[in-house]
Amino acid sequence: MKHIAKILLLSLLLIPSAKAADLTPLDKADALTVQGNQQLDQGNPSGAFTSFEKAQSFYQEINNEEGIRGSRINKALAHQQLGQYLNACREVSLALAIERYCQSDAPTTPLVDRTFDTTDLIALQNLGKIFQELGYLERSETVLTLAIANAKQQGNQAQQLASQQTLANTRTIQVRSAIQKFQISGEALVQATQVKAAEKTAKQAFADYEALDISQARLGWLSLYDDLDQWIASDGPGIFEMVELRDSLQSKRGQILQTLLQSDLNALSPISRVYAHLKISKIVAKQSGKLSGKHPLVLAFEQAQTAQNLANELDNYRALSFVYGQLGRLYQQSGQSDLSMRSYELAAQFAQSIQAWDGLYQWRSALAQQYEDQGQTQQAITSYTSAISALEHVRWNLLPVTSDLQFSFKEQVEPVYQQYMGLLLETDNPDLTQVSQVNQSLRLAELENYLKCGETNLVPLAQAQDSQQVVVQILDLGDQTTVIVGDTHYTVDPNQLKTTIDELTVALQGDNFYDMRQSQYLPLLQSLYQQILEPAVAKNLILEETPIKFHLSGPLQNIPMALLHDGKRYLIERNPVALSNGYVRESIPPSRQPGAVVGGVSTNSPSLQKTALAPLPEVAEEVGVIQATFPDAKLILNKDFTYQNILKNVEKPTSKILHLSTHGQFSSDPTQTFLLAWDRPLNVKDISGVLEAGSGGGLDLLFLSACHSAQGDPRSLLGLAGLSAQSGANNTVASLWSADAAASVLVSQEFYAAVKNQKPMNEALRQAQLKLLKSEYAHPYYWANYVLVQL
Repeated sequence: MKHIAKILLLSLLLIPSAKAADLTPLDKADALTVQGNQQLDQGNPSGAFTSFEKAQSFYQEINNEEGIRGSRINKALAHQQLGQYLNACREVSLALAIERYCQSDAPTTPLVDRTFDTTDLIALQNLGKIFQELGYLERSETVLTLAIANAKQQGNQAQQLASQQTLANTRTIQVRSAIQKFQISGEALVQATQVKAAEKTAKQAFADYEALDISQARLGWLSLYDDLDQWIASDGPGIFEMVELRDSLQSKRGQILQTLLQSDLNALSPISRVYAHLKISKIVAKQSGKLSGKHPLVLAFEQAQTAQNLANELDNYRALSFVYGQLGRLYQQSGQSDLSMRSYELAAQFAQSIQAWDGLYQWRSALAQQYEDQGQTQQAITSYTSAISALEHVRWNLLPVTSDLQFSFKEQVEPVYQQYMGLLLETDNPDLTQVSQVNQSLRLAELENYLKCGETNLVPLAQAQDSQQVVVQILDLGDQTTVIVGDTHYTVDPNQLKTTIDELTVALQGDNFYDMRQSQYLPLLQSLYQQILEPAVAKNLILEETPIKFHLSGPLQNIPMALLHDGKRYLIERNPVALSNGYVRESIPPSRQPGAVVGGVSTNSPSLQKTALAPLPEVAEEVGVIQATFPDAKLILNKDFTYQNILKNVEKPTSKILHLSTHGQFSSDPTQTFLLAWDRPLNVKDISGVLEAGSGGGLDLLFLSACHSAQGDPRSLLGLAGLSAQSGANNTVASLWSADAAASVLVSQEFYAAVKNQKPMNEALRQAQLKLLKSEYAHPYYWANYVLVQL
């Protein structure tokens, strides 16, 4: 804004109200805009938003279009600092005069073939940053590339540099995303793809940062280098390309760090300087040699103390929380545990006072670990309880922009739950109900993180369990595995369990499993039974014919529990079996009238041609089987099996069963979870839209035929859990590996016959599997792949 606006701001604050009232609406709007920007610089986004909103009303009073657009962009900046990214996106979209642009799948055409003025360029840069924060990384890259091209064309160097900085940050997050996908997946092809993507994008990001030659870019460069260094430390042998890239940049890293330490950060806003000094402190603390003649920890403390002084001047509690959190880390690193714990406690108090949950979880979990190390179990439990409570408040797509909580769920959230459960189990007479509730909360948080949807309408299971079934919870606690059955628990050797699971997974997912002899896989199935079930069976905790509901975690989810063998028979011959995600819907919708919708693709289609998958001629036979059982079933086949047609038919409240027979895959990567419609693959968002449309009256059953889990992905059932949760189906049946065509038809025939005869879903699937077990399809390849997931 103009320089005169700053003078007007002082006038508004100092002139008596009678004279202030004589100011024009434009004077007032300009002054409020300056005030709002000062509030943003000082880390007061709530106050800034109020100022910008008032300014906009004055601009509207005089029909000042440029002022209105600028106010919308400023309000978006305030929303961003508050972590309200969708609200920020809507404001910027209005400033750009585009609609429906804040969804990941919205068309980019509104921004094509149009000219942009300076205000538009600022809006584009902010929109790219918002998409970055929402996780829409490809859209962020597209928008920022457009902003850079237009700024360059107009000779607007300031906006060009701002958009280039944001684009470099987007690429850094793309690298982190590739690292997370690599670490979650066990599939060689997926991992190789992610390494290639990470290498290419990291090179682009490093080049972008180097071209900018500003302190914020140097910080970004060093942070990305540290991300690669940490990845190599954990997965080095499998990512030699990244080792070569890191080594080629090693000497440059020292130069950039020295330049950064000598940089003047005064050009940054006060609040940005606080977080810049904290980032420098973290980077410096990881160094092994002296810098500028000083020990790295000495320099790290100096940077943190500078940040502390600035935060004190601003009286910004959020900034102070992260300052004391960093001091806690530094004191801990230097072996000063008392000062470390005192700093963490102060950090937690500041975070608690302003409900900064993303910081509170970190400081309380750090305190819990130190209490645990000192043998103060009760204090550790109290701190873990507080950390978990803070995590429950966090919604993964609504995080403050300055937060360090743009994290990998697997590495930074899951361990807090695991350590807490482990500590609870170490106490005398542990409260297993409490442990179970923490585990269920973890599973729900994992699902919400996977879906990137914030809060769902799901809640952890109630304490009371159905007396007609046995719940078996297998808890992966990182360094140990615990099995809970009723009021009994026992530990399993995690190394032995991992070895068994790894060998069994290779066998089950192998291309020739159907031809494998019983002597090759049966010992593994018996070993797994002995480890996780035999202690409970020996104590008569699991009686014959009693339904078992398993709560599984980690790679064990890719092993069908029905296949476990006690030395005489498979578990499915002894008990009905189902899986549970550990949560239920918050409210149960009313039941629909009986009926079924059946959809699928049996002939060559455009979507099959794009994916090089083979047609599924057995679909027609499957459909005939279901029609014989449910003559009034609604059919949506082949050319009719499109997204819009599925949506139109499913949302009609006529069915309790939705049977989809088409190629599909479940994966820990949402982009690799899909179903093939006639014309195109349906992604998680598409599928969720269909399933949510059909869940108003509650599906009794979602049957996903010809779908399977991603090979080698130890968390692939997250995809199935996501679809199950989004559908609201009480029961979901799917396959862990590609099913045999003829066997699939027989399973459908037996299963639906039992369903029509009012058999429970777990018993209906059991009868279908036993039918195959006693036929020419006795090999588990044909029947053990089917699993039932129940809410």
